[in-house]
Formats: sequence, structure tokens, C-alpha cells
Amino acid sequence: MTPLFITAVIFIVFIVIYLKRKDPEPIFGVYTVAGKWYYLKYVAFSCIYYYRRYSNKSKAVGADGGAGQGVKAISDPKEMDKAQPLSDHAKAFDAVFFISAKKDEHDKGIYVIAGCERRPLGMCNGLFYIGLPGKGLLCSKKIPDTVLFGAQIGEFGAEGVLITPAEPMKKWTVSYKGPMWYQNEPSKIVEVEFNGEWTATSNYFDYDTDLHPPAVIRSIAREKWSRKYFNNLKTAHQSHYEQFGVMKCKFTIEKESFEFTLPSFRDHSFGQKRDWTLMHRYAFHHIFLHDGTNISVGVICQPSTATRMEVGYVSLPSGETLPVEWVEMQLYQHGEGGAAPKDYAFRIKAGDVVYIVQVLVEYESIHFVSQDWDARMVERFCKFVVNGVPGRGVSEFHYRHHGGRPDEVAQNDPEWYRKMCHKI
Repeated sequence: MTPLFITAVIFIVFIVIYLKRKDPEPIFGVYTVAGKWYYLKYVAFSCIYYYRRYSNKSKAVGADGGAGQGVKAISDPKEMDKAQPLSDHAKAFDAVFFISAKKDEHDKGIYVIAGCERRPLGMCNGLFYIGLPGKGLLCSKKIPDTVLFGAQIGEFGAEGVLITPAEPMKKWTVSYKGPMWYQNEPSKIVEVEFNGEWTATSNYFDYDTDLHPPAVIRSIAREKWSRKYFNNLKTAHQSHYEQFGVMKCKFTIEKESFEFTLPSFRDHSFGQKRDWTLMHRYAFHHIFLHDGTNISVGVICQPSTATRMEVGYVSLPSGETLPVEWVEMQLYQHGEGGAAPKDYAFRIKAGDVVYIVQVLVEYESIHFVSQDWDARMVERFCKFVVNGVPGRGVSEFHYRHHGGRPDEVAQNDPEWYRKMCHKI
């Protein structure tokens, strides 16, 4: 037998053994592990991704599922940065979220969160939080519920929450007027009036086009491919963009006045539908460092599309924005059982720098999203230290909630239920 024949036989045997090799089982039955075809799929999807990205660079794509994977949903920022028409789907949505935080002179945290997810029939999921030294965390009256009614067409807000675009990609106004309750004393309810003006300090970061391409490609190549899988990619797509800025705010709590200028973050998400039952978990961190660096970073597990998607960016004091290349944080090692960690660390890379992120939770609150409470949000108000630089910010851990909405319990004893939610 010639050496060439022996080599051919060895090669064929190797191929047969490789083809018969089984892919690893998902971790906890959820988190997919790269299989034997991973590198081939990585190359194949790279070709698709970059082709779409560059061939559609100047095109506007409607809300028909054609956006994403390198293609903008709307090419004109003026048309994107406003309330979007809701689709005919029962789970149509259009959502905005604002986070502001910094420390005071005594190294205590000051926090403000406002959010509104527009839904059909005048309903929205809305919330408002204020965290203050000496007072603790105040929660808008319905929390842990967030279902609000009476939203006007084209407005972000209801029942005291109102968030309004003033100048595309530059200014928004945020206001709240109504009762709030103290987390450390749930029976204590006070009247609050808040008025804030948010102004951009960075360019917006569009998840459809600005994420680090290899991070997107890795997440798709890791999954099992089928026609159903690619249909899921299309139908589950949501457009999402983020921006850093400052929030100038004035507010009163029972006639006691406060005034702050806080580093701030905001995002806007919209699409054909948002089905929270598709999401298993995610962990996001929004960080404002004392040297002017801002970081938004997350890891998402949505089994129908990607069980590990690493997303985010770093906004430098110079104004430069760098996409996050990787996130060294495994969700299944951080609170998979339902209790989010309160003192932990992880690493990320953006540009030429590896950032070591240390997290220490100062306050924690739980609220639920959608009419059926499909999503449990653990909102955490945090101290951060990143590469030795201190800061403040917010971490949000999402968990798929299967327990339904306990209306009878909540209505019969709302104070008990609030206490219970904050012990979960």
C-alpha cells in the first residue's frame, strides 16, 4: 500500500468518526454549546452577515422583519427617535427606558429610573424609581405591578408617568406625578412630582448595525440551524438603540425639594411584537464612571434565537464609542436559580482594553412586566469599580416568570405582597 492510499484511508476514517460525533448537550438543558459544525457555520453566517450589512447600508427597512443582522430598521434618526406606530399584533410594543445615577459627597448613591413600554388598547408597562441617601428606594405606587392604563395614542406614559421626545437623538423630557412608596417601609406612601430634561452627550448606538460583528456571528453559529430557527430569527427581531447623556432634574417629595444633574442612559426598542415568554434570562449593566467613561453591557439568553448573545459598548470621555467584543460572564453561573448575585465581578473587552467590572448592589427591587407577568425584572442599584475607577449605575437581571399574576393576593393585601416580592 502506498503512503497516499494509507493517508486517504486515515482521512476517511477521521471524517466518519467526526460525522458520527454527537454535539454536546446544552448546559442545564438551555445554554447551547458549540457543536462540530460551529466553525463551518461561523464562516457561512459571516458571509451572510457582511453581505447584508454592506449591500443594505443606505436602505431603510420597514417593520417587516427585514432589519437586524447588519441592516437598519429605519435609516432616518428623526423618524426612529419618536413613538412608533404599533403593529396589528396583540403583543405589539414600543418601549423607552431611562437610567440615571451618581454618588453624593458622602459616597451614597442617587438613582432615578423611568420606563414605559407602549402596548395596544391604551395599556403600557410603566414604572418609576428614585433612590436617595437617607431615604432609601422609592417605588411608583403599582410596583411590583407595572401595568398602567389610559395611555394616549403616540405617548409614552400613563397614570403619572410621561416620557416625551423633544429633539431627535438630542433631548427628551421625563416626568412623574403621583404616589410612591418606600421600599424599607411599604406602608409609607408619599406624593412625588418629578420633572427632568435628558440631553445626549454621545452618538446613539444601534444594535441592528453597531454591535461587534464576530459577537453576533458567534451567537448564531453556536445554535442548531433549521428552517424554523431562521424563521424565529426573523419574527423575534426587535430594533433597539441606546445613548448616553445627562439628566437635569427637579423634584419634590412631600414638599421637600431636590435638584440634581446626573449622568444618564436611555434606550428605545420597537418591533412587530415583544413576547416575553421567548426570553429565558438576561443580565444588563449600565455604568457611569467618575472619569466620564460610560458602559452598557449585557448577556442575553433567548433560546428561540440565541442562548448566549454578548452585546454592548463603551463610551469614552473623548466621545468615541467602542462596541464590546466579548463578555466573560456566564449566565448559568450568575443567579440561574432565580436569586441574582449582589457582589461579583466579570470582564469585558472593547477596543484594545480589557475592563474588569466589580459590582456591589446597594438597593434591589422586583417588578413584573406584561399583563400576565411573564417577565420578572430584578432591578439593582449598584456601586461599580471598573479597572480601579469607581462609579454608580444599574444592573437589571431578567427571569422568565411562570407563576402568573396573583391579582387576588395583591388586591387583598398589597403591602404584604410588596414585602414578599422584595424577598424573592
